[in-house]
Amino acid sequence: MDFTSSLYLGMKHSSNELKGWQQLTTGIPAALGESGEAVHVANYAAGMQGLESGLVAPSTLHLYWDLFDFLSHRQVVVFIDEKVYPVSRYGIEKLLLNKIPIHTFRHFDATHVTELIKKNCSRTKIPVIISDGWCPACGGSAPLQRYTTIVKPLNGWVIVDDTQAFGILGAGKHTTLPYGKGGGGLLQWQLVRSTTIVTIVSLAKGFGAPMSVISGSGTFIESFAQHSQTRVNSSPVSQAHLHAAMNAFHLNKLEGDTRRAILWRNICLFRSLLQNAGIAVQGGIFPVQTIHCRSRRQTIWLWETLKRKKIRTVLMTPHEELHPVLTFIIRSDHQPGEIQALTETIKKYPLLFKPFDYVNTTTGNINRTGSTQNATR
Repeated sequence: MDFTSSLYLGMKHSSNELKGWQQLTTGIPAALGESGEAVHVANYAAGMQGLESGLVAPSTLHLYWDLFDFLSHRQVVVFIDEKVYPVSRYGIEKLLLNKIPIHTFRHFDATHVTELIKKNCSRTKIPVIISDGWCPACGGSAPLQRYTTIVKPLNGWVIVDDTQAFGILGAGKHTTLPYGKGGGGLLQWQLVRSTTIVTIVSLAKGFGAPMSVISGSGTFIESFAQHSQTRVNSSPVSQAHLHAAMNAFHLNKLEGDTRRAILWRNICLFRSLLQNAGIAVQGGIFPVQTIHCRSRRQTIWLWETLKRKKIRTVLMTPHEELHPVLTFIIRSDHQPGEIQALTETIKKYPLLFKPFDYVNTTTGNINRTGSTQNATR
């Protein structure tokens, strides 16, 4: 049983699911010409998020490399979330070489970044906020509306890596379906509409296609494309990946909301089985769920024990913690029997876990041994 894969919606795109192609790659860089499929995928992904235009790339690494080069030639001041995903920092030395000021703000703290912008951004400089959208480590989302409110009067940008939420979250969230519908990502989930927003998303998680898209206003994307170095010096996205993306969008349109409903059912089952046994679970509504053992040694022992029983899980160190937690990535294609077998195995070792007092189903907080931890039920 595998609880390590981030194919949250179970989209796998076997070869017999995809339409054929005459050649795997065009043989020319994207700057000299793109296939119709590349344009379609880019603009479709942008439209799902409520944005004007998009551009495909082989990976988020390509996009961040170009992004930092793009920003390094502008009068900007960059404000980056302290917990941003590591790939979101690759290429940041380009800013340093061009003496672009960089400031780090506290994780998802709009008040702190507001203070930093007021202190460090003159009238001649444009603020750029760089942040993840959803953080699986703490089970929370960036306050995008507040970020856009901060930078809009200064003609700035908010650059959001929305990889985690794209395909999972969408518009119209409610108590029985907290993800909403459509899978358009955090912008749709938070009802954010702003020309200051630029998103970078990998389709490798929710949609199972290892390629990426940058989306934003038509003006921004056009300028970004003209400045891009990787579109000149790298191979374009292959036809195989583009066809996988198109298949993912087709599946999402036909059955995406059903897959998300099953995913939510599986997460609820996992959480309730452990919490009813007195084992605290963190992760909120998201597929990435974690449990805490009493010590580092016990956490590693449980991970190894599950591995010997052919149950694959992930060791992860959350924010501000010294030892790892045991992490389970729940997917829509997990069967209830698999989740029950997993939780029954964990429940055999109750002494590994600290007890918690109760779960407040209104606030979603777990009160445990004098502390409060976010664990939306």
